[in-house]
Amino acid sequence: MVVRHGPILARKEDANFNEALKLYESKQYKKALKLVDQTLKKNSNHAESLALKGCIFHFTGNKQEAEEYIHKALNKGEKNYLVNHLAGVYYRALENYQDAAKWFKATLDNGSPNKHLWRDLSNIQVHVRDYKNLKDSKQAYLEFQPGYRANWTGTAVALHLNKNYSGAVSTLSKIEDIIKDHLQEGDRYEQSECVLYKNSIIAEGGDVEKALEVLEKDDSEIRDRLAFLEYKAKYLYILDRKKEASLVYRELLKRNPDNVNYYLALDDALDLKTKPLETRLRVYEKLQAFYPLSDPPKFLPLCFLPANSPQFHDKAKEYVLSQLKRGVPSTFVNIKHLYKDAAKRDIIAKIVLDFHDNQAPSLAPTVVVWTKFFLTQHYLYLGDFEKANKFADEAISHSPTLVELYMLKARVLKHEHKIAEASQVMEEARKLDLQDRFVNSKSTKYLLRADQVDEAIDKISLFTKLDENAVNGCKDLHLMQVNWVILESAEAYTRLYHAYAKELASLESTNKEEEESEAEVELHEKVELYRGLAIKRYQAIVNIFKSWYNDLFDFHSYCLRRGTPRDYLQSLKWSDHLGATPIYPRAIEGLVSLYLELNEQISTSAEANLGDSSKTKKNNKKQKKARAQNLKKREELIAKVESVKNESDPLGTEFLKSLYSKECNILDLAFALVKPLTEEAQDNVITWRVAYEVYLKQGKYILALQAIKNLERILNPHKTKKLRSMAERVVRLNKACREDQTTNAAIIKVVEKGISTTYPDFNESDVPGFLKLYSH
Repeated sequence: MVVRHGPILARKEDANFNEALKLYESKQYKKALKLVDQTLKKNSNHAESLALKGCIFHFTGNKQEAEEYIHKALNKGEKNYLVNHLAGVYYRALENYQDAAKWFKATLDNGSPNKHLWRDLSNIQVHVRDYKNLKDSKQAYLEFQPGYRANWTGTAVALHLNKNYSGAVSTLSKIEDIIKDHLQEGDRYEQSECVLYKNSIIAEGGDVEKALEVLEKDDSEIRDRLAFLEYKAKYLYILDRKKEASLVYRELLKRNPDNVNYYLALDDALDLKTKPLETRLRVYEKLQAFYPLSDPPKFLPLCFLPANSPQFHDKAKEYVLSQLKRGVPSTFVNIKHLYKDAAKRDIIAKIVLDFHDNQAPSLAPTVVVWTKFFLTQHYLYLGDFEKANKFADEAISHSPTLVELYMLKARVLKHEHKIAEASQVMEEARKLDLQDRFVNSKSTKYLLRADQVDEAIDKISLFTKLDENAVNGCKDLHLMQVNWVILESAEAYTRLYHAYAKELASLESTNKEEEESEAEVELHEKVELYRGLAIKRYQAIVNIFKSWYNDLFDFHSYCLRRGTPRDYLQSLKWSDHLGATPIYPRAIEGLVSLYLELNEQISTSAEANLGDSSKTKKNNKKQKKARAQNLKKREELIAKVESVKNESDPLGTEFLKSLYSKECNILDLAFALVKPLTEEAQDNVITWRVAYEVYLKQGKYILALQAIKNLERILNPHKTKKLRSMAERVVRLNKACREDQTTNAAIIKVVEKGISTTYPDFNESDVPGFLKLYSH
């Protein structure tokens, strides 16, 4: 809200502006625009009216003119706090938070009496992680509005984020002292959360002993007893008061005997790892007696007992067979962690095979089928597809109506790269239980992997809300942000695009005529269609993640009002690594790969057809004719692939055209996509794999070298392998750097030095020999 407490200058236009401002704030944009135009007709330099007109245009959809009017207004009245404020509102609406913060700060610096702007400014500053200036904004707003606890908590959070732990604790303590005699029952939860938050800051500051002392002092204030016990146990353990810590962990186990972390913490508190195995085992046996229905005390001994220990065989047999006899489908998943040890894996396999051959046949039929289910998973893990298929088929013959068996059979086929067969088997599983959403989703995923996109969307649409006249649930899937469907669709469209592009290249190589054949024209259509759809779907993932980031903006004030500072800080930490969410790097890799292909294609085409556009013109005529003939077919397709109602570019055709334009720098677009990954997903292989390709194309060879080093760090942390993929990247980098005539000599030396340091085996004169060394 823009508040004008008094005119900057006593001008005749001010009355009109004030009235227009009120209309704008009540969203009566047409009336506001009429008044603004009246003012500008008389005085075209009225800066406030220019800024207000820009904001009105933005919110009525006239984006281009909105920007022009905002720039005009800032040129006319850069020191005018009303213009600054409207500019801040405009840039915040554009989600350009850096510029919004700049102009909100200018508003206050230029004398705005609207102190509520400190709150708006602080929300933007925390959103862009400008913690340095955040503490000043929070402090200023606290001084303006000291009567609200949220403002004290917000100031403490700002100090905490700047690692001023004593200042944060002091701020929280002050407000506690002020309100302690005025707390109502409804305030107790917020009081509890703030007390725990203060305690966590004390501990983070390094004074764990004081944190424990304050925690016990504030015992009566804390409503979250679970957090109280967890904090207390952690502090006691850090202070080496392990006996006391173990008692608290036992109390926590009484509350939740299925929490494996409590068992591991108790193990550490009792120093069981330093004691004989028999002692450690006896402790877990006692815990198992206390909590007979809990899984961790039965499973954890299997992790620390060595494979050659007789106890391991007995415990493993007891654990695995008890689950198989009860028909637990997740038995294999429960013990899969042990398969990292080959000796333990072999013992478990021997136990289950012996049970399958000698005991299971005499037990209930369900025992037989789940034992076969286990063995199928076992051999799938080993990569023995023949035996995996054998046990899967036997299980299906035994119980032909059990959905899980078909799903597992489909997974085996998928690992054999028989995607079409896997999809068919998964569809059989779906038909056995048409009301199961999970199986429906699996069937959809397998259809997408088999590049049957339309059929897949039809399947998943059975569980979406279909609007009137909707052909399928595609719009609903985008609205609900079903990322896995969107991403799998993008990858399927990419594979279809590559398949048709390969077919087209083969056809073009045999057709030496100047004009394209009808088959070529049709293939051209399909290539561009599927490439456009693939880019659109990948871009949809990028847009969804962007919307998640922007949606977090509202939480900066909400979480503090609700009195949940600990959860608020957790949400900040999570959003700092939003790009590390596994599905996002996959989407970026797919999109960037298409961009780089397109960039290569444009470069090659420009060189090949330099000064000769005759064939292109004939191709265009053919394509126009084909488009006219297939108009009805395209309309049907559009109805199937629209992501929003009345979408302006449902097939991505216009966006693809913009990529072909001379004004578009595709490599810059790719770089903009990769840069956030390098900051937020530094431990993801995809990040540096994609970054390397982009840097290499851009001629940023030092960054490409850094990307190789990061890949090596992730893929080969112990430096025990010589990875072929890394060697090939080194060779490509060295070649590109040397062949680039525009490369600075100093950069070449830095790259050479970096390669020789990281890969001392590299010899430019013997590349085949170097590659031969790297065989993994």
